[in-house]
Amino acid sequence: MIEVLETEQPTVKSNRADSFIRANVHGKEVIVHLEMQTHDSREVPMPYRMAGYAGRGIESFQLPVYSHVIYLHPRAGRTDPGEYIQEMQDYEIRIRYKVIRLYDLEGSSFLEAGMKGLIPFTPLMKHPENMEPKEWIRQCVEAANAVPQDDIAKADYLADLAILGGLVFDYPTIRETIMETIMQESSVIQHFLQQGIERGTRESLIEGILENLEVRFNARDLQTVASVLERIDAVQHLRQLRREALQTPSLEAFEQTLSLSEAVDANGSS
Repeated sequence: MIEVLETEQPTVKSNRADSFIRANVHGKEVIVHLEMQTHDSREVPMPYRMAGYAGRGIESFQLPVYSHVIYLHPRAGRTDPGEYIQEMQDYEIRIRYKVIRLYDLEGSSFLEAGMKGLIPFTPLMKHPENMEPKEWIRQCVEAANAVPQDDIAKADYLADLAILGGLVFDYPTIRETIMETIMQESSVIQHFLQQGIERGTRESLIEGILENLEVRFNARDLQTVASVLERIDAVQHLRQLRREALQTPSLEAFEQTLSLSEAVDANGSS
């Protein structure tokens, strides 16, 4: 049986590579591909995705492609083989890529090196064995706070650390630790930092709700639900909806709960 496949198919959701960077490696011009992955890929196994990204990179840039997938969550990427293999006679394909799990990296070395671009990621890295997690996040915050920046840039920088750290630590712990560290700093930093943390908390909660619904009910088109969630400003309300997403018997029941809560909010604000 032969089936002709459409080369262009309309889709609701598409996977896009996080970043392609033109670089010079050992005197040769290459493309460095970086894929940031919070959790394990659910819909499409990562080897298939990485093979697709590498192929599109080769086609688009016609240069060697160095592909990397960077896993942020400590439990993610444990079973990623780091290669896509097709073993068929006369049609062999092998695409290898680097798997980087942040939790496998010694965070202290990055703090000591003072690498500005990597310090916000250090809460996700391995901390010293004799150190409590709360003390580790404190050291990460102190290192970030020591980076010379103006007030607004520093607030954004610390907010980035808080958002990333929220994958492992609870937000109240991170918020308290950061606020304690910068207590004597500018009120401008505190204002913009608080806004950044709240924005990151909202985004993380919304992503968690959508992920729970997608996994539990094999839902693909959640754009309507996402649009309603984006209109909710109250973090506590989103936390309640995240619990509801874990317990609701069906997607339809969750949508009904969401509609009722939106109506209550609308009446309360009128």
